[in-house]
Amino acid sequence: MKALLVVGFLAISAPAFARSEKTEPFEPAEVFPIAVRFLRIDAGVKIVEKDADDGYVLFDLTEDKHTFRGSLELVKTEENGRVSVRIVIKIEDRPEYVEQMYLDKLDVKIRAELGHPKAPPPPKKKPDEEPGKGTGTDQ
Repeated sequence: MKALLVVGFLAISAPAFARSEKTEPFEPAEVFPIAVRFLRIDAGVKIVEKDADDGYVLFDLTEDKHTFRGSLELVKTEENGRVSVRIVIKIEDRPEYVEQMYLDKLDVKIRAELGHPKAPPPPKKKPDEEPGKGTGTDQ
């Protein structure tokens, strides 16, 4: 019975590790230096490790004499026919709204430096969707 109580207590008191993410319509290589500058200068965190090729930054966030380990990852993806970057921020033992606040502020910095993205390219037409083919309604 005691073992079940201990396991139950540990499960309840185990810290939740949040993970917040946002997708931006820019190349990861464009976003990485902005993200590093944002973390170091605007957020004032200590950069522990970074790797532009692998697209990650490890950092320490200090609040009220407590240090929290955080990470920022840039994942190349495709959205609406264009290359995009998914930005993932995790800060151990901090609520999700803290991560979301960092993402929102980073978004403002990205837009300030890179501007608003151009409209995505139009979707490619399939050969059977070209005018004059297939439906008989085209002239």
